[in-house]
Amino acid sequence: MNSPTRYAEALLTGMLGTFGLNIEYVRAERNSLYYLDETGAEVPVLDLVGGWGSLMLGHNHPEIVAHAKKLLDTGWPVHSQFSEHPVADRVGEVLNGIIGREFPGAEPYPVIFANSGAEAVEAAVKHCEFDRALRLKSLFEQIEWNVDVAVKAVGDGSAQLPDDTSLLPGDVPVPTTAEEFGALLGAVATHNVGLVGTSPVFFALERAFHGKLLGSTQFTFNPTFRAAFTSLGLPVTFVPPNDAAALESALAEHRPAALDVEVVDGRVTLVERPFPVIGGLIVEPIQGEGGIHALTPEYAARVREICDAAGCPVIVDEIQTGMGRTGKFFASAHIGLIGDYYLLGKSLGGGIGKTSAMLVRQSRYRPEFELVHSSTFAKDGFTTSVALRTLELLEAEDGAAYDLAAERGERVLGVLRDLAAEYPDVVLDVRGKGLLIGLEFADQSQAPSPVIREKAAAGLLVFLIGSYLQLVHRIRTGPTASVPNMLRIEPSIQITDEEIEQLRTGLTEVCRILRHQDALPLIHPLTGAAAQPRTEIQDFRTEATGAAGAGSAAEPATHKVGLVSYPLTPDALRQLDPSLADLDDAALLAYVQRSELLKDLPATAPVRYTSPQGASVDLTVYPLLVSQHQLRAYRTTGQTFLIGLDLDRRVRAAKADGCETVGIGFGLGTVGDHGGALRVPGVTVTAGSTLAVGATLAALEQPALERFGDLGGLTVAVVGGGGRVGSALGALSAEYVAKIVLVGSGREGSAERLRATEHRIYQDAWTRIAAGGELTGIAAALAAEPLVTKWLADGRAGDEPSAEAIAAHLADSYDENPFVVTADDLSALRNAHAVIAAHSSPVPVLVEKHLAQGAVIADLSFFGTGAESAIVAGRDDLLYLRGGVLSIPEDTILPRGFNGPLNTGELLAGAAEAIVLALSGAGGTPSQGAITQERVHTIIDLARQHGFEAIST
Repeated sequence: MNSPTRYAEALLTGMLGTFGLNIEYVRAERNSLYYLDETGAEVPVLDLVGGWGSLMLGHNHPEIVAHAKKLLDTGWPVHSQFSEHPVADRVGEVLNGIIGREFPGAEPYPVIFANSGAEAVEAAVKHCEFDRALRLKSLFEQIEWNVDVAVKAVGDGSAQLPDDTSLLPGDVPVPTTAEEFGALLGAVATHNVGLVGTSPVFFALERAFHGKLLGSTQFTFNPTFRAAFTSLGLPVTFVPPNDAAALESALAEHRPAALDVEVVDGRVTLVERPFPVIGGLIVEPIQGEGGIHALTPEYAARVREICDAAGCPVIVDEIQTGMGRTGKFFASAHIGLIGDYYLLGKSLGGGIGKTSAMLVRQSRYRPEFELVHSSTFAKDGFTTSVALRTLELLEAEDGAAYDLAAERGERVLGVLRDLAAEYPDVVLDVRGKGLLIGLEFADQSQAPSPVIREKAAAGLLVFLIGSYLQLVHRIRTGPTASVPNMLRIEPSIQITDEEIEQLRTGLTEVCRILRHQDALPLIHPLTGAAAQPRTEIQDFRTEATGAAGAGSAAEPATHKVGLVSYPLTPDALRQLDPSLADLDDAALLAYVQRSELLKDLPATAPVRYTSPQGASVDLTVYPLLVSQHQLRAYRTTGQTFLIGLDLDRRVRAAKADGCETVGIGFGLGTVGDHGGALRVPGVTVTAGSTLAVGATLAALEQPALERFGDLGGLTVAVVGGGGRVGSALGALSAEYVAKIVLVGSGREGSAERLRATEHRIYQDAWTRIAAGGELTGIAAALAAEPLVTKWLADGRAGDEPSAEAIAAHLADSYDENPFVVTADDLSALRNAHAVIAAHSSPVPVLVEKHLAQGAVIADLSFFGTGAESAIVAGRDDLLYLRGGVLSIPEDTILPRGFNGPLNTGELLAGAAEAIVLALSGAGGTPSQGAITQERVHTIIDLARQHGFEAIST
C-alpha cells in the first residue's frame, strides 16, 4: 500500500509484483538477463521468454550491436521518407530468395513494412479489404458494361428478351416489352446494390493469437482480449484448427451472388456472378499463444484447396514461428502451406529493431495500396538495415542457424519428454518444434494443496511456477495466453547444454513440488523471509480435500448460500494449507500483502447444512486474500471503496452460481457498510450483524446474572461503541443495565459516532417512558429526571425528537453523566462490570490494568474468534466469553481456513445469519436497517428454529 506511484502500466507492474517478477534488469546478453542485488552485484537469469520470440539470435548479438553502432556512428539516415530505399529492397530480395527456396516455384512477393507484428496483421487485413473493394469495383463495372450491351442488343433487335427470370428475387414477370425489360434491369440493380452493404467476413482459427490492436484483436480467439472490442472491428468467424470440413462449411455460408446479364446466342440471359464477401483466412502454422499447437500437412493441403475454390486469400502469420525458430525459416514450410500473404516480425529486428513485414503474392498484390497505407516509422533506414543484417546472419553458412535451432530444440524437448515420462501425473504434454516449445502441466484445480489448487483454478498456476523458477532457480519462463497450465519456452539458438541442464534441474523441482503438493517452496520466495524453514520437499498428498464435501450429495440442496470469507490470518492460512505450517506469521502476512491484487480466489467446495425443519443449504465460500492489517490500511487511507469493489464482484459471482443469500465476514462488513453498500439485485447480503448482536447478548446474559445477581445495577462498556454493531450492543444493553460506557478509537469522526449512539440510547429510553408500562435499565432511571417528568406531564409524544434535549439536561445537571459515558480512553472501563469488545482493530486493544475486578469480557472484536482472549492469561478473576459464535446440532464446518479457530459444529454469525435467512425465506428483512430489539429477537428465534444456539464458552 506504500509502494511508489507508477504511471507506466501500473496494474501490470503490480500483478508482476504479486509473483516477485517485477525485476528491473540492467544488462542482457545471449540468453541471460542481469539485475543488481542488494550489494550492487549482477545476478544472471536464464531468459527463456526470449522477448516473446523476438530473440532468435539472443540478447544483444555482438554483430547486430556492432552493425547498429556503425549505422549510428556514420549518421546513417533513420528518417528519409519519400526517397529511394535500396536496403529495404534488399530485405525484400533476401526474403523472396528464402520463399523460393522453401516453396519451390513460388511467385515473387512484394513487401510492405510495419512496426510490429500486430501492425503487419492489420496491414494484411487492410490489403485484403482493399483488394476486395477493387474486385467489387471491377465486378460492377463489368455488370454495367454487360447491361449496356444487352440494352443495345434488345434495342436494335439483335437479341431477344430474356425468357427466364427465375434468378431474380420476388415476382418479376418475363419481359415482353422494352419497358418491362427496363423494370427487370432495375430489379437486377436493386439486388446488386443491396449486396454492396454486406460486411466482409474474415476467418481465423480457434486458439489463434494475432495481436491486440483494434483490428488484429478481432482475430485473436481468447475473449479476454477480444470481447470488449468486437463491436468496433470486422466480423471474424473462428473455425477449429485441423478441421477442413468445418472450414469448408463455414466458407460455404458466405457465397452471395450478384446478378448480371449476357447476350448468348441472340438472347439476353440472367447469370450469377460470385460476389466477393470473404476477406481472408489467417492462420499460424504453430499456434504459440494458443498452446503450441501445430497444423498438420494434411490440413494445410486442404486449406489451400478449399480457399482457392472459395476465392479466399490465405494469410500465414509467421510473426512468432518465422525467422528460423522451428528449424526452417518459415514454419509453414514444414507442412507445405503456401500463403497469399506472409507476416514476419519479432526476430526480424535482430532483437534490437522494431520492425515487421507483410509479403503479398505478386498476382494478388495491389500496387495502389502503397498510396493508401503508410507509417512514419515503417521501412526506416535504421531498422531495415538491422533487419538485413539479421537475415544475413541467419542465412550464413547455408542456413546453419536453422539447423542449430532444430538441434537445440530437440535437446530441450528431450529434457521435457524425460520429465513427462518420470512425472506423468504432473506433466500432461510436451509440444513444440525447434525453439518454440510448450510444457503443459496436468490440471491442478482439484489438487490437495489449497494454495496450488486455488492458483490453478484462477488460471495463475504458471505464474506461481514461473515465480519459483525465477526467484529460486534464476530461470525466466512465460505463460501462453490461452492455456493457463502451460509454460512457454522460447530461447535463442545460443542456448547451451549447461543452460538446458539448469532448466532440467528447475523443472524437476517443480514436478516434485506438484507431485507432493508441497506449496511452501512456491510461497516462501514471495514472503521476503531470508531463510526457508525447511529445504526438503514433503508429501502432503494425504491432505486432499478436493471438491468433495457434503454439498456434493446426489440430492440438490433446497437453498444455496455464499459467504465472502473473513480476512485471512496466519493461523487460517496454516489451517488452509498444512504445508505452510513452518512459515512464521510475518512471512505469511508478507505473502498476503504481496498478493493483494489477487483477492478473487476460486470458490471452495460447498458444505451442506440441513435444518431440523427439513430444508437444506449448500454453503460456498468465496475467499478474499486480504489480511486484517490490509483492511485497517484501507480504512486509514480512505480506500475502503477498493474492498467494496472486491466484495461486489464476489457477491455477483455467488449470484451467478445460484446463491440467493450471501454473508460477508464481520471484519469485511465495516468496509462494505455491513452489506448495505452492495447493491446486487436478487441477492440478500448480510454481514451477520443482527445475529452477532443477539448471540453476544444471549451469551452474556446468564454469566452476568450468575456473577452479579442482577442486571439492573450493572455498568456495561462497549469498546467500538460508535460502530454499527457496537452502537446496537450499547443501545440494546441500555434497556436492562444502569449505565453504558461507549469507548471509541479517537480517530476522526469517532466522537460524532459515539454521540450518535448516546443519543440513540436517550431517544429509545424516552420512547419507552412515554409508552408507559414497567421500565428497566437506563429508561427507569431517566424517568425520575425533572425534564422527563415535565414531558410526561405535558403529554409529549414518544416519537418526538428528544435525545439532544436529554443530553443537554444531563450535561447541565451532573459533573459526570450517570447514564451514558463516551470516551476514547480505555481507562473509562475501570468500573465496568461487563466489557464488550466490538472494535475493528486487527490487534487486541484491551489492557489488563483497565479492567475491573471480576469483570466479564464478551469478545466480538473484529474477527469474532478470540482476538482479546489473551487478556485473561494473567487475571484469574476475569471471565472471558466469545461473542457472535453459534452452534449447530451436527458436525458441519466451513472449508478449512475459512471459519477461524472455531470448533466442530460452530459458525460465526456472518455465515449463520446467511443460512438462517435462506432457510426461513425471510429475505433480508430481519437484518436490514437499524439493529433493533425486535429484529434481534426475530433473527434469534429464526436461528433457534433451524438449530442454531448462541455460544459463550
